Amino acid sequence: MNTTTITDDDIAALADGQLPADRRALVEAAIAREPSLAARVADIRAQNSLLRDAFDPWLAEAVPPRLVEAAVPPRAVARSRWARAWPAYAVAATLVLGVATGWLGRGFVLELSGTPTTFARQAAYTHALYSADQRRPVEVWANEEAGLVRWLSRRLGYQAHVPNLNSIGFALVGGRLVAGNEKPTALVMYENAEKQRLTLQWRVSKGRGGETEFRYAHEDGVGVFYWIDDDCAYALSGPLDRTRLLQVAHVVYGQIMAAERAPVPGSAPAPSAPGAPATIVPGPAGSPTEPPKATISG
Repeated sequence: MNTTTITDDDIAALADGQLPADRRALVEAAIAREPSLAARVADIRAQNSLLRDAFDPWLAEAVPPRLVEAAVPPRAVARSRWARAWPAYAVAATLVLGVATGWLGRGFVLELSGTPTTFARQAAYTHALYSADQRRPVEVWANEEAGLVRWLSRRLGYQAHVPNLNSIGFALVGGRLVAGNEKPTALVMYENAEKQRLTLQWRVSKGRGGETEFRYAHEDGVGVFYWIDDDCAYALSGPLDRTRLLQVAHVVYGQIMAAERAPVPGSAPAPSAPGAPATIVPGPAGSPTEPPKATISG
């Protein structure tokens, strides 16, 4: 198929996850041959993410009293009048329900005082939100991993590293950018043969360095191991038991640290600063030979 047969509607529908399956294969094949088409898809998805970041906070606004009142039918209304008016009430009630749901969901992420909640709680909420989505859990799929890494690195202003967890039974699904309370957060998702999903989220947290320490939290059925290392905060979330999730966290930590500390080709390795942690080298099955010093807190 010649790439000239690919229309703007095809590109937009693919980026939005709305392209029919029979057409999707043809469009993806054309994108694989033409890098400029892949760049257009990435740009559309980036624009979609910006729009969500800009307008999702509106869900945190209070429900206008007039909408609440409109959803409550007058008690002293004749049956015939109610029969004529019920469609309007139904529309108003649906609107109120949608806004109220957004408000309650936002309240789960933000404290009532308006201060940001813990990173672990936000990570658990975000995991629950996207891991349950069977149709569009991610913005960029695993077959576009290189583009995903570039996009996340550009948006966070920090080199992204996506761990490979195939050796422990979790395949990459893809990733997305999510809105954090303080700054953008990158998310990558994995899935095993039992359809269990894990998400790794990270965001830049400069000025919060110190000794790496794994901490554990459990939020509404979602386990979270989170830690801060150098300039980033990380959170690994999923339905696994605490011991198994910690094992995966060690693998993730080892791969990220190995990637970050790998010497640039053609350059001499930089000397370690006094007191700096040792370089983590992935061992068998991708697990680190030396996990970070950790005090597990529940």
